[in-house]
Amino acid sequence: MMTRGFDNKRSLNFAAVVLGAFMTQTSPATGVATFAGDAQHTANYSSAGGAQILNRILWRAPVDTTNSITHAHYGAPLVTAANTVIVPVLISKTGFRLDVYQDSANLSGTVSSSYSLATDYVMPSHNWIPVYQPVLATIPVTGSAPITRLYFPGAGGTMLYIDNPDQKPAAQAIHRLAFYPSSNTTSFNSSVFVNTPTTADTYGNIYFGFRVQGTAPPPLSTTQSGFARIAPDGTASYILAGNAAGDTLISRDSHNAAPTLSQDQATLYVPVKSASSKEDYAYLLGLDTGNPSPGSGTGKLGAKYKVLLKDPRNSSYGAKVLDDSTASPTVAPDADGSVFFGIYANPDNGSRGFMLHFDSKLAKTYTPGGFGWDYTSGIVPASMVTGYAGTSSYLLFSKYNNYAGAGDGNGINRFALLDPTTTQVDPHSSAAGLLEMREVLSAVGPTADTRYLSNTYPYARREWCINSPAIDLITNSIFTPNEDGSIYRWDLRTNSLAQAINLGSGIGEPYVPTIIGPGGIVYTMNGGTLFALGAASTNAMSLNASVPDVRAAVKGPFTLTVQIQSVPSNASVVFTDNYTGFSTTAKTITSQLSSVNVTTNAVSTAPLNLADGLHLITATLMQGSTMIATAKRAQLVHTYATTTTLAATTSTVLGAVTLTATVNGGTSTTTNPTGMVTFLDSTTIPNIVLSQVSVNTSGVASILASGLSSGLNNFTATYASDQINAASSYSLGSIQIP
Repeated sequence: MMTRGFDNKRSLNFAAVVLGAFMTQTSPATGVATFAGDAQHTANYSSAGGAQILNRILWRAPVDTTNSITHAHYGAPLVTAANTVIVPVLISKTGFRLDVYQDSANLSGTVSSSYSLATDYVMPSHNWIPVYQPVLATIPVTGSAPITRLYFPGAGGTMLYIDNPDQKPAAQAIHRLAFYPSSNTTSFNSSVFVNTPTTADTYGNIYFGFRVQGTAPPPLSTTQSGFARIAPDGTASYILAGNAAGDTLISRDSHNAAPTLSQDQATLYVPVKSASSKEDYAYLLGLDTGNPSPGSGTGKLGAKYKVLLKDPRNSSYGAKVLDDSTASPTVAPDADGSVFFGIYANPDNGSRGFMLHFDSKLAKTYTPGGFGWDYTSGIVPASMVTGYAGTSSYLLFSKYNNYAGAGDGNGINRFALLDPTTTQVDPHSSAAGLLEMREVLSAVGPTADTRYLSNTYPYARREWCINSPAIDLITNSIFTPNEDGSIYRWDLRTNSLAQAINLGSGIGEPYVPTIIGPGGIVYTMNGGTLFALGAASTNAMSLNASVPDVRAAVKGPFTLTVQIQSVPSNASVVFTDNYTGFSTTAKTITSQLSSVNVTTNAVSTAPLNLADGLHLITATLMQGSTMIATAKRAQLVHTYATTTTLAATTSTVLGAVTLTATVNGGTSTTTNPTGMVTFLDSTTIPNIVLSQVSVNTSGVASILASGLSSGLNNFTATYASDQINAASSYSLGSIQIP
């Protein structure tokens, strides 16, 4: 867990500010038209007032009626500006329908859809059921208001659509478009299949991948898969995978990989690959969209850029792009138009893979991220992260799998923010010193994985079930579910898992997308069900800790504080703790911590001694014997405080110094600090990151820093914490650099 300096005093004031923000949403609502928030798949959301507090389940609805849950990937819901929610639902081994919920902001409990849309969609061959993902397109109309159009896949590679989905359509209002010229689309039903999410641009054009099985009928007459573009008037264009790559070994697109548009909408990024028998031969392509600017304006897809995907540890090995992956390209808002795409490692590195990084023309390859193969990364503006010391305008949200028993996996599953402009040495044994994107912040799974707890895996954690996260630009938060059955709010201002709400058991849950709709409602999935989550209607409340930062807390006294929007009469707050200690035979124990009478909007406990381990703390607002509302947070409590010292040895080399950090924490070979130390030149503000390296078995990390300005310099070493050792930092001033 990477540290950036932490301020434990700011959490209570922050709670009061955001509680008001959550309940005063007056700006016009904006919809969610596509997977991962936008056509660049940044997972950015900015609904008025920001995401609501996670106090209650507002309503729920099925996304799977077949009990396929552990072997299906699910499409993201779409939300119009009028709060109409469109939900893809798996209804058979081969088919889907769309359920549409209107006035969804006012619904409560289990609901019935306002109307449903039947499809004749047929799935391609698959292992995990591929994503069925519709899209909302805005169709410009000269001299009139634009039309909102809902596109959803049909049989034979066709696309169905209705206009104005806020209104229930007549049966004859469902239209069909094909990307190929044929009056007999049924002849394509057994050979051509839409197999990716659909993406729309601001001109109203849509883009999707299609899989060909066997040979497609004339006029396609091909065994190749490819990509299609359909304009609002039905004009269509397609390009075959091998032709686009200029490589006869390429024949397929990849299930679940949503086409991704560049910021100027002139380039469409898609992966292509060889047949499954040679799954380690793949390209990332940039296709010409044919849009008016700055392209030719032909309206036809064309070949443009390509890069052969390689395992970054050894360029002799091709990267794997798997049909079971849920990774789609992500385009960043930087001058380079950076493109990120997750690949499966070759050879395997404990099911971790890598997040590859390219420029917009796919001509330059940059430092990879340390994981990536099975999720779509999100873009986090650097301004969201308190104390970030770096030059990048954004950070990359990444999940890290560390499966127990898989290669070098240690069972400690987590997620992280990565800096694409600075590096660290990949600490895993499979990486052989590979430089990768530097971790800025990280959070482990908040629940012990009792299936694997042992002397080999003493800190095993449940993994994060992320297809695409929801990044809230208003409240500086990231929302994502965990395999423990809960969804969590990662508050970047306090680096804490500040809110949680349980949805179900979660075990075996596939990776799912999370979104934030108009009014700040958070939508996610668990157990084949869609959940709409938000604040209690009249008694919204948040729960905060005196030491919120997941890097900083050490066993000992904690104060818990609840902020309540509206205080009822005869009220009290009961604090309970769902606790799992650090033990190879740990069991989860639920106990009451405290009960406090409510007289004001802010209610605090007396100092409570929290043991080291994993705590899921719940505050329950009671009116007499009636439960009114609840708030939850996850709290990691370390066993040991640490101290970090820093020594500098000057060099005869101009502009160079050797920096050595020593971290002292636990006192045995099994409890010595592990993890990363960041070395910074703190002479100026902002500080300059020099390097980030792992400590050795004695808790020591050392670097040779070069290229420094001569004269007196200040340096800082920051230890990032591990499972049982808390973070610490040390600054060293007035070091003379030759």
